Amino acid sequence: MSFFKLSASLALCATLAGTPAAFAQEEMRAPEGPIEFTVGAGAGGSPDIIMRTIAQIMNEEGIVENPIVIQNRSGGGHSNAYNHVLGLPGNESTLLTLASPVFTTPIVQGTDSVIDQITPIAGFVQSELVLLTTPDSPYNSLQDFVAAAKEQPGRVRIAGGASGGNDHVATGLVEKAADITLTYIPHESGSAARATFLGGNVEGHFATLAEGLEAINAGQAKALAILSAERRTEEGYADVPTASEQGVDVVYTQFWGVGGPPDLDPAVAAWWADKFEQATQTARWQESLTANMQLGEFYGLEEAGEYFAREQETFRTVLTQVGLAAQ
Repeated sequence: MSFFKLSASLALCATLAGTPAAFAQEEMRAPEGPIEFTVGAGAGGSPDIIMRTIAQIMNEEGIVENPIVIQNRSGGGHSNAYNHVLGLPGNESTLLTLASPVFTTPIVQGTDSVIDQITPIAGFVQSELVLLTTPDSPYNSLQDFVAAAKEQPGRVRIAGGASGGNDHVATGLVEKAADITLTYIPHESGSAARATFLGGNVEGHFATLAEGLEAINAGQAKALAILSAERRTEEGYADVPTASEQGVDVVYTQFWGVGGPPDLDPAVAAWWADKFEQATQTARWQESLTANMQLGEFYGLEEAGEYFAREQETFRTVLTQVGLAAQ
C-alpha cells in the first residue's frame, strides 16, 4: 500500500477500542486537586478547542470532580508543551495533549522521541483535512494549484501551524505525489497560520473540515480538495473532489489523544483512560463530533501506546521520504 495513504493505519484504531470493562480490570485511583491539560497550540487551534470541549464535558457532566484548567504552552512545534510535561515525572496533576507535532517535531529536530517517554492514556478523535485557497485566487481545482507550482517551483506558499505538523506533512505528501515544490511557512499555531492565510498572504492552507467550511461560508476561502478516501456528503463539501480524484494520490487523517508524564502511577493512568472514555460516550461529545465533522474512534492504555508507537514509525517513514526528517 502506498505510504501516502496514512489514514489506512488510522482505521486500525477501531480494532483497538478500549471498553469500560477493560478499565475495570485495572486498579484505578483518582488524582487529587486541580488538573492541567497542557496544550502545545495557541488558543483557538484545534487541540485547544478539543481539550476545552472534553474538559468542560468532564466537569459539567460530573465525570471528573477535579477542576480542569487548559494551559496553552505554544511554540517550538509543541516542544514547549511536551518538554514541560516530560519535566514532571510522576506528576498526577498534568496531562499532555497529543497532536501530530508531538510525534513529528522530535523527528524533524533529531531529538529523543516524546511518545517513548510519556505515559499513554487515550486517543479519541480524528479529523480529515481540506486544502483551501483564497477566494480570488486563479486556482479552481487541485490541478490548477499543481500546474502553478510546476510552472514556478516554490512560488506557491502554504501557511501551516508548525514545522513537522499535520499541515507540513500534508504539504510534503502533496509535493511528493504531484512531483512539485511548494513553500511551507510555519507559524506558532494553527490559528496564527489561518490568520496569515485569511489575510491573503499565501496561496494555500490546510484546515480541518469544520474550520474550512466556516471560512468557505464566510467567503474567505474556497476548497480545492479533501484529503480523504471518499467525498464528504455534507452541504458545502459534497461537490469538492478528493485529492485522489484529481490525480494526487494522498489520503491523510490527523488525530488527537492524551498522555501523562513519565512514570505516572498506572492506577491514575487507568482512571484517566476510563474518564476519557466516559466523556466520549456522552451525547454532548457525539454532538461535537458531528458539528465538527470529526471521527471518534477510542483507544486507551496499552492499546493507545501500541497505536502511538506505530503512528510514530509511520510519521518517521513519511518525513524521511519527503526530506523533513533530521539525518
